[in-house]
Amino acid sequence: MRSSFRRVAALAAAFWSAGFALVHLYWLLGGRAGLPGSLSVLDNTPLLVVDVVAIPLCAAAAALALALVRPWGGRLPARGLLWAARGTAVVLIVHAAPSVPDWAALAAGHRSVAELSATARFATLLYEPFFLAGGLLFGCAVFGRRLLPGDGGRR
Repeated sequence: MRSSFRRVAALAAAFWSAGFALVHLYWLLGGRAGLPGSLSVLDNTPLLVVDVVAIPLCAAAAALALALVRPWGGRLPARGLLWAARGTAVVLIVHAAPSVPDWAALAAGHRSVAELSATARFATLLYEPFFLAGGLLFGCAVFGRRLLPGDGGRR
C-alpha cells in the first residue's frame, strides 16, 4: 500500500479515536444524545466504568495513530508501535464482529430495523459500525508496513 494512503488512514484513526474519547466524555458529563432511549451513563454503574476507562484508552489510541506518522513517533520503538496498532485494529474489528450476522440479515431483508429493540438498533446501526470503522482505519494505517533495517518502520 502506498505510504500516503497509510498516512491518511493513520490521521483518520487519530481523529476517530479523539472523536470517540469526546463522545465518551460527553456521556460522562451527562449527555444522552446517541444513547438508546432514556439511558444515562451516570445512572448506570457499568456504563460509567466503561466511560471512565474508555476516555484515556481512546486518547492513547489517538496518540498511537499519530505516532505512526509524526516525527516524534520516530523516537519510539517502531516494532512496539506497529504491534500496538495492529492489536488495536484486531480488537476493534473483533468487537464489531458479532454484529455481522445482524447486518447481513438486515441487508438481505430477513430482518427489519423495526424488529430491533432500541438497544439493539443503537448497537447494530451506530456503535458496532463505529468500532468496525476504527478497526479498518488502524488496519489500513499499518497494512503492508514492514520493519527494515534502519527505517524504523516508517516507510
